[in-house]
Amino acid sequence: MKPICGWRCCYRLYSVQITILIALLGFAQLELLPMWQAQLSPRAYAALNSGLALVLFVARLVKQGPDQGATS
Repeated sequence: MKPICGWRCCYRLYSVQITILIALLGFAQLELLPMWQAQLSPRAYAALNSGLALVLFVARLVKQGPDQGATS
């Protein structure tokens, strides 16, 4: 398996940013959810996480820069 071209700049990709957000929300659930349990139900958290996963899917389809292999 080969990494994508310019993988060192992957933090600029929307899908990577959304993935980091999902991971941080998972960490927040572990550490902070007991404090938020009265305000944030498990159902609301699951809906938020599922929504972010759908946004991640769409972000993977968005073109984010010029084609590397295109010739004019």
